[in-house]
Amino acid sequence: MSLWKDIRKDFSITRESVYLDHAAGGPIPRPVLEAIQQFQKENAEGADFFWLDWMRRRDEARQTVADFIGAEPEEIAFTSSTSHGMNLVAELVAQEGQVLLNESEFPSSTVPWLWRKAQTAFQPTEESRVSFETLRRSLTPEIKTIVTSFVQYGTGQRQDIGAIGRIKGDRYFAVNATQGFGVIPIDVKKWNADFVCTNSYKWMMAGYGGGVLYIRKPLLELFQPQGAGWRSMVGCDLMRNKNLEMKKAGERYEWGCPNFSAMFGFAAAARYFSQIGMNQIEKRVLSLTDYLIARLHDKKIQVLSSLDPTERSGIVVFEKKDPVKVWQRLLAKKIYVSPRGGGLRVAPHFYNTEEEIDNLISALDAAA
Repeated sequence: MSLWKDIRKDFSITRESVYLDHAAGGPIPRPVLEAIQQFQKENAEGADFFWLDWMRRRDEARQTVADFIGAEPEEIAFTSSTSHGMNLVAELVAQEGQVLLNESEFPSSTVPWLWRKAQTAFQPTEESRVSFETLRRSLTPEIKTIVTSFVQYGTGQRQDIGAIGRIKGDRYFAVNATQGFGVIPIDVKKWNADFVCTNSYKWMMAGYGGGVLYIRKPLLELFQPQGAGWRSMVGCDLMRNKNLEMKKAGERYEWGCPNFSAMFGFAAAARYFSQIGMNQIEKRVLSLTDYLIARLHDKKIQVLSSLDPTERSGIVVFEKKDPVKVWQRLLAKKIYVSPRGGGLRVAPHFYNTEEEIDNLISALDAAA
């Protein structure tokens, strides 16, 4: 308990509010804020005199993120969002054959494919669940790409990404990892995923405007990007305006001057989480959601999220009449959750406490 009490000091948001909304966006902890502020201070005081040091730290950030998910640094591209990452994936394989999506996905997983007029098939949900067996049966010869989320934003259902990776065959496999990235340990190699994308601002709590895309190394060699910029090219610092020799690593998707603030923030978050331990973080978050579910059951409130231990995540959705009105009343008390999935969605992180969940339950009683 002392570990989490000490860690809680890194989160200034805890002084005046109960924040249980990390599936929407996360507060920036002190070590991440310091990394971001260091860059901004350097930019203010030295501008491009820091350029070489920033580029060195960019390479270190790429290595840190790669280590965090079991990838190689050459397989990592920094992006601006999950949507940006998924668009980069779609531009590579949208026309390779039919794309399997599902009806529970957040639009960042679906719009990039639909916009490119890819042939798509939508797997139906079954009692708000994305069924593995239904997915398996949906893998007809026409399906060439599988797209799904690690954790579904509207229900909190965790999918067995490794199991999908084992049955994908010669298909491409793209994972929107956003709602599990920073809560549950990720190993992209064990997943057998071809593409994994996420953002910086939800569970990673690294601020807005950043993201990461993993592309499996053989696919970097197989596909050429449709978009490019001057920093996509070998020898870009020579600024040859007719040079079209493309870099072979993931950084070729970083077209122009780097978003150092987002990169350094993301890497600082990955270091911070790694120091705590991702297994510890997962255990802590699941303990908090266990406690929340028990309190909801005590109050006879129906939990809409799956209670199957293999499908649990950091998200719990429960039934509530007039969820938007209740949400507004909670906001007035500085208790932050979201109306999602036909009810209210609660998404605690490792620094939250059982007492804060008790405060939520008490406020629900008052808002009834």
